[in-house]
Amino acid sequence: MNTFVSLCTAAVLCAPMSLAAPLCDAFASADAMPKKYRKLAPVLSAGPADWILTQDQMDKHYALSVEKSELLSLIAAEFAARDTQMAVMMAPPRPIVAGQDTLNALSGGAADFDVGAVSQSFDQMIEDMRAAGIIAPNLLHVALRDDEMRDAYYYRHDTHWTPLGAAESAYALAEAVVSGAVAGFEGIAPTRPMFEANADVHSERGSLADMARAVCAAEIAPVLSPIPSFGATGLSLLGNSEDRPSVILAGSSFSDRYKRDAYRFADGIAGALKADVANHSVSGGGAIGAIEGVVNAGLLDKDTTPSLVIWELPYTEAKGNLGALRQLLGALQARRTGEVLATAELTGSKEVKLKVKGRNAGLLKIYLPGASLQWVKVDLRFEDGSKSTSKMVRRSHIPGAFQSDQWHFSLSALQGRVLKSVGIRYDSGKLGTTAKASMLASPVAN
Repeated sequence: MNTFVSLCTAAVLCAPMSLAAPLCDAFASADAMPKKYRKLAPVLSAGPADWILTQDQMDKHYALSVEKSELLSLIAAEFAARDTQMAVMMAPPRPIVAGQDTLNALSGGAADFDVGAVSQSFDQMIEDMRAAGIIAPNLLHVALRDDEMRDAYYYRHDTHWTPLGAAESAYALAEAVVSGAVAGFEGIAPTRPMFEANADVHSERGSLADMARAVCAAEIAPVLSPIPSFGATGLSLLGNSEDRPSVILAGSSFSDRYKRDAYRFADGIAGALKADVANHSVSGGGAIGAIEGVVNAGLLDKDTTPSLVIWELPYTEAKGNLGALRQLLGALQARRTGEVLATAELTGSKEVKLKVKGRNAGLLKIYLPGASLQWVKVDLRFEDGSKSTSKMVRRSHIPGAFQSDQWHFSLSALQGRVLKSVGIRYDSGKLGTTAKASMLASPVAN
């Protein structure tokens, strides 16, 4: 790690915490920010060498609800039914890694964020995932391993991990896979990342530095980071081979930075696990864009399925993912067939309702041929008078081969509630002429 520290831009990543004033007064209020950045305010900052922390990173609760835990268990079971182990990789919240002292200094002691309490909530979420049958290394423990790692895991002026943070996270995954006795990885000894004298160097200009320039006219120099290696593995990221386990990585910009995996996370997984890794991550794909695309593209329906599928999920997407979980589970369940209970044409009315009529509905299927819809809201109404609304989202960043005219929403894991009706809301101006919705019976038959 000393090599990493020595190659940092000293004025930015490796400087001690400053007690200087914020980069500019505009950071304090959404009203003073350009429209593009308003949702990130208030922004905590100090000098150009200090942390920049935005409001969307300040969630305090991560532990899963009973409903989310059950949905994750069902998702993991769908992967297991395909002889594939599911793993979740979630980089830890940046405010925790920055630390309570840093938060207090940036906010003048007014930070409404208890690092200890939020850390416990994050730890509980990881335990909840593991209880659901998912391989889930606790990357907060990686980032806080020691003072050097804590300072080097994240960029202070960007939302992403550094190449070192990505490499150490890949090694933590490898340890979890091997200790979890995942089929296909028997006898593998995880390889630790190392620094070579002629290591490639990544220059990170920083998305938060772009914001500082646009809002405060403050210049923050790019940070130079050496890229760790895992020795000469002879592995390919382009395909599978018969003598090595195969892995699919479906993640976010953490795994597809600048649309080229600038931090080499896929390389890190390949090196640490001695595996072939197919990286299908999508920068800007949202919580499930990449992994839903993998399912919709049929990559889990082949005769030879991957030994491991890694869902790399940003911690900023963890809070509001109930609709995403039902959307992903629905995509997995829809690979089979089931009795159609009800159908409805989607028209310009902006909303349709399907009545359950006491039947055991399990899956909602929405057909949107040629439509440019990026969201669909699903309103569930129950016999006891309660209701629940979830939002399915798709992003235009998803490659064409991973897009689908079909949207699916699982009606499993309703926590004992009896479903009365399902409402579907949408942007009617973006519908194709033959759009329709169908409700299928549960369980979905093989």
